[in-house]
Amino acid sequence: MIFQSVAASFPGRRASNDDVVDLVRHHSTGFEGDLEKMLRVVKTLLDRSGIVHRHWREPGERPIDHLATAVQEALEPSGLRPKEVDLLVYVGIGGGFREPGNSYMVAQALGLHRAQCFDIIDACMSWTRALSVVDSLFKAGGYRNALVVNAEFNMTEGTAGCPENYRVRNLDELGYLMPSYTIGEAATATLLLPDQPDNFQITFRTRPDLADLCMIPTAGYEGYCQLTEAVAALGEGRFNARGTELHDHMAKEMPLLIQSAGDYPARADVVFTHASSTPAWDNVGRQHGFAEKIFHAYPQTGNVVSASIPAAMALARKAGKLSRGDKVMCLMGSAGMSFALSRFVF
Repeated sequence: MIFQSVAASFPGRRASNDDVVDLVRHHSTGFEGDLEKMLRVVKTLLDRSGIVHRHWREPGERPIDHLATAVQEALEPSGLRPKEVDLLVYVGIGGGFREPGNSYMVAQALGLHRAQCFDIIDACMSWTRALSVVDSLFKAGGYRNALVVNAEFNMTEGTAGCPENYRVRNLDELGYLMPSYTIGEAATATLLLPDQPDNFQITFRTRPDLADLCMIPTAGYEGYCQLTEAVAALGEGRFNARGTELHDHMAKEMPLLIQSAGDYPARADVVFTHASSTPAWDNVGRQHGFAEKIFHAYPQTGNVVSASIPAAMALARKAGKLSRGDKVMCLMGSAGMSFALSRFVF
């Protein structure tokens, strides 16, 4: 499998860390304690994570329009027309439908009328899981191309705890809320072809015992899980994540994946990671000798969920940091928890 093209589209507003702090101040009028001290903690933690700004929609911007832009940019170099796309996979958390799959609605809107459609939802791992599935389908035969798309626009009021997550009641809550302050928005499109069947390799590790570290519980969640103190700690419908513990487990699991890749990490030309704490990923890179090869999108995009790696690839391509023939390594850590290392020549 080869990556024919990767494209991304970002909404117009650039929200700074100060903008986020202002939102927390506005909504946290009932904070139990020293509000200004808590706000300084939020600002310090955001700055230390490496994020500078994230993109959010302006009034009137629609996710489908950003997705259309990304799809058009991904298809143009290949000469493929929308009606010639064989397989459309919609991935990620952002979307407007639980039924039918978001892929069907995208195909209808963008004229991909011949495409076989399905969705893959696996938190931030969704895009990476889709690559593995598409690679297997290519090897089974029957598809000439595949388009993997996502529209991670999760800052809409009423979605994943927005704006409720800016309402902090006490410092204990802050431990569950900080990751939501790094969320950005983006749409991406990745065009894949079945050429060079041995080009793409991927390894996964899964830790379902850590499933309650990061979640967005929906109505009736109580009947679908083993309840723990951390499950729905902020209530139904709100994104809550214990960021420090997530990164601690990532630091333990990633070396095992990297060791499984043999000498590839040393030979890789560029490394892409999930868009989360820059220092945390740099620490992994220093331990294994590839820190200087990491292309960090997080400072300018924030955490764009399942769009993290394809958005970084698109930005790196435009910046001249990703070229044809480059050996690429991708590292993903996701709610679940799950971890993956993929490698391919771009």
